[in-house]
Parts: sequence; C-alpha cells; structure tokens
Amino acid sequence: MAGAGESANVLLVTVDCMRRDRLSAYGHPSRTTPFLDSLIERGALHCTSAHATAPWTAPSVATLLTGLYPHNHRTGLLSGEPRNLSRDDLPTKLPDGVPLLQDMLTGHSAASFVTVWSAALPARGRLGHLMADESASRVTKRALAWMSAQDASPFACWVHLRGGHDPLAVPRGLRTAFGPVDYRRARKWDFTRRDADLLTPAFLAYRSERERLYDAAILSADASIRALWEGLGDLRHRTILVVTADHGEEMWEHRDEEADGFADPRGLAGVGHGHSLFQVLLLVPLIFSGPGIPSGAVKRNCSLVDVVPTVLGALGAEAPALDGVSLLRDPGERPVTAQGIAYGHEKRAVVLGDSKLVVSPGDDYERVFRLGEGRLEEGTVEDAAFLEKMRPLLPPDAVASGERVEATAEIEEHLRDLGYLE
Repeated sequence: MAGAGESANVLLVTVDCMRRDRLSAYGHPSRTTPFLDSLIERGALHCTSAHATAPWTAPSVATLLTGLYPHNHRTGLLSGEPRNLSRDDLPTKLPDGVPLLQDMLTGHSAASFVTVWSAALPARGRLGHLMADESASRVTKRALAWMSAQDASPFACWVHLRGGHDPLAVPRGLRTAFGPVDYRRARKWDFTRRDADLLTPAFLAYRSERERLYDAAILSADASIRALWEGLGDLRHRTILVVTADHGEEMWEHRDEEADGFADPRGLAGVGHGHSLFQVLLLVPLIFSGPGIPSGAVKRNCSLVDVVPTVLGALGAEAPALDGVSLLRDPGERPVTAQGIAYGHEKRAVVLGDSKLVVSPGDDYERVFRLGEGRLEEGTVEDAAFLEKMRPLLPPDAVASGERVEATAEIEEHLRDLGYLE
C-alpha cells in the first residue's frame, strides 16, 4: 500500500485503564465499543496480542510517544524499593535528548488534550499545545476545534481519555447501560485489602456492579472516540487514526497470588493497576485506520513500542533508531517486554510466542506461564531449559535516573483525586 505522505494528519487516542477483553471489538459479549467494532468491520488494522510496556500511565505513555522501552526512555520511573508512588517518590521526567513523535513530525503542528492529568505529567512542556480537563466532552470539543483550525497544515493530535480509571466517571445517561448500579458506591474501588473476604454476597454484588459500570465507562470512551473521528468531517480522508490504551486494569483475577507472593506498601492486592505485570494489565487494544494503513489483523505479539514506527511508516517518514518495529508488515516472532512498577518490588516480564516469564527478585518470584487463546496466563511451565532460554530476553533494569517531577501542591491535588495519594 502506498504511504499516506508526510502531509497526512495523525490523531492518536489513548484510553486510560482500558483492558482489551472488555471491548466488544475484541470479543466481549456486551456491546461496549460499537464505534471501534465498526472500524474493524470496515477493515482497520488491529492487533490481537498488543502489550503495554508498563502497568501504569507515566512510563507506558512515554513508550507510546517515543517508540522506546522504559529502560531506554527512562521516563515515569520510581526509585524506591519497594516502589511506592507518592509525594516522596514521584516519577522521572522525559530526558531532553529523547524525542517524541511530535518532535519527529517536524512539519506537523502538535497538541495534546488529556482528561487524566498525570498522563502528561513527565513530558509537560514537550507536548505542543496542552489542555488538561476532567471532562471528556470539553476535551473532545476543544481537540476538534484545534484540529479544524489547522487549515491545510498537517497536525499531530494526542487525546487521552479517562476511560476506566478509578474513580469511574460515567455520564448519567450511560451509567445503567449494562444493568442497574449504585453509582456512588460502584465508581470507587472497594474490597481492595489483601485480606478482604471475596466469598461474601456483599462482595459478589459489588463486583457485578463495578464491572457493569466499568463497561459503561468504556462505552462512554468509545462514544468520545466516535465524536472525535466523525467531527473531523472531510479531514478524515487525510488523517491516520490510532486507538489504544496505556494499560489494562485488574479486577481481582490474581488477588490471591499477589497477596501471597508480592509486597505492596499500600497493603492492597488484586485491583487497579501499577502493581503487577499480569496480562490483564498489559493486554491493550491497538487499532490503526486511515491513509497508508493496510487492512487486516496483526496476530503476532506486538507492543505499544511499535506505534511510533508504524505511524512514521504510514507517513513515509524516516524513522530514527527505535526499539519498536512497523506493523505495516509482518513483525515476525520476537520478544516483547514490560517493566516499571509503581507499587511493590520492581518486576520485569517478557512474552515470546505463547509463553511469558515474570520475575520479581525482591519477592523471590520467577515463573513461566503458558498463554491461552485469550492471551491470558493459563498455568505455569516447569521446564528448567526453557527458563534458561527466556531469562536473557528480559529487559535490562530500568534505572530511575535524571530529573523528577516536582511535588507541587497542584500535582499532589491531581494525584490524590486519581487515588494515587492518600
């Protein structure tokens, strides 16, 4: 397929905490993503086994915008051991010498619109025009106004939506889209302590409501993406659309294993993000559509590290040396890695084919998992020779060196609102 040409626009939309298996576009039985479903039905390039490179926003977004793994971009990293994202241990900032996609597209105007304030935190001042607002509706309208105002000049616009981030924020008209919920109760995490009783009727009722409201939050994000895309009008014909998530979200799937095996300074286990490298946190949707993008599915393991080279490839632009590869052609079988914990001892993981190695030296934890049809962990592999093969594929340690985000009153307020600080 011919390239889009360097004059094409780029619209990159990320949705916070959007785990792949809750999207109807990826097989979820509830119709949570009708717009993304329609993109795939019309032939959008979609990845069936795409992985985040970190289980929380700051290092993952840095990968998305640089095409580098966390140990190379060195952004969004913490230094404590065990890690504990807090006012005393805030993440590293993007180093000056590490270029973003916006820097690589020298002929494009750049802007960023975020509803989760921390998404832009490590790269403030490097993201072009920046607007942060908790309202997805206002962010969508402002992003559309900015894109429309660029006239004939190409643009690169990044929009980061709140999606499934706690506390869930769902418009009133969508809150009961998948069944009744007590909104005030279900929007905030409960049963989070590692000794919480998960066998009681109270927990089962809460989990059901929480999952329904989470799905409604994804439906709301899908509606925002539709509004962005359809609002572009004729600009769509020369705009590359990329839709993904920064990471997933755990809903008690690994609670017992985490409570027994992993330290967490908060005393939590089994919910949220930032604390482990299990697949529910790493598997993300990844969809490309627009000029220069072929149709079909990428069934190989791939990573958010591949987004920048894929976009540059579609534009016909020259790519610098990056960790990722373009997905416009078969990437082949290769390891994809993850690291960069926010809570607990640092962990590293590598996925190769249908196998995955997770290590957490501080927890004396090392396991090889089999990945099933849904790309989730389905049992362990007890094979010393295979373990020896996987260990060298792990990423190097991501060293938290360089300048850190400063703990201002404004930053503390936003992180507290998102549940990161007490």
